[in-house]
Amino acid sequence: MQDLVSIVIPTKNRATTLEKAIKSVLTQTYSPIEICVIIDGPDQETRQMLDKYLGRGICIHIHETKGVGGSTARNIGVQVADGKWIAFLDDDDEFMPEKLEKQLSLLDHNYEARHLSFSSVLTYEAGCPTQTFILPDFSWQSNKYTVGEYLFSRKGRKTMGFIQTSTLLIPRELLLEIPFTNGLKKHQDWDLMLRMEQAGVEIKQLESPETIYHQQVSTRKRIGQQNIWQFSEQWAQKMNLSINARDSFMLSIVIRGIAMDKTLSRRTRQREIMIRVRKISWNWKHMVSYFYMIAINLVRVYLK
Repeated sequence: MQDLVSIVIPTKNRATTLEKAIKSVLTQTYSPIEICVIIDGPDQETRQMLDKYLGRGICIHIHETKGVGGSTARNIGVQVADGKWIAFLDDDDEFMPEKLEKQLSLLDHNYEARHLSFSSVLTYEAGCPTQTFILPDFSWQSNKYTVGEYLFSRKGRKTMGFIQTSTLLIPRELLLEIPFTNGLKKHQDWDLMLRMEQAGVEIKQLESPETIYHQQVSTRKRIGQQNIWQFSEQWAQKMNLSINARDSFMLSIVIRGIAMDKTLSRRTRQREIMIRVRKISWNWKHMVSYFYMIAINLVRVYLK
């Protein structure tokens, strides 16, 4: 008998996209599965939509909270799940039909090992759903760089890596040991992956795109696309990052956030950028990408 996989979906006020996400789970070539929906706050429309799936032979568990945030909602989903494996799915993303089957095969169906899998994604620029492309641009290689370097460093003009919550498949016992950080406003998936790496967890990539990553739903931006650069800067200071990863994060996330922050005057943005540029280590191996990121962000200050 095959092991049960639990798909944890936190949601609030997105009944339409949530139903698409659930339908993508129901087309999986792997079984058995169960769906654990965590409704994070009052949401009668979502509850009514889910009710029509009950009693139809589809295993859906519904848990309602008072608004605890994405990290805690996912942790609750892991706690109430019955599966040996946990897959996460954001309520505005979709699985490709063979996602779970391929990832379980990659992990040898061994839920007792300290390993996890992420897949590539099929995505598109916001507002252009027909112009799709695949992320990440470079494959994960644990012997070449750290998770932080993979996520934040660049090769040429492109960021090397991309690991997103909806791509993850992880043994449940491992997530009980290393859960999401409760109360984290942003970078929830990055935070988890960095802590998994620190704990010695083996990370494996399924290079085929097995998740459809929708970068924007109607007029609501995803949490990860919100510009709260002050929080990002404070978060990075607490994480165990290599010098290169920390410099790259400062340049690509924090300084970019400052450049795009319309609440600040142009002069203030320029000053704040230069304060942080002075903190960069300027490793000669990464000099070209560093100059590129500084230049592009200064352009953003003056043109946007």
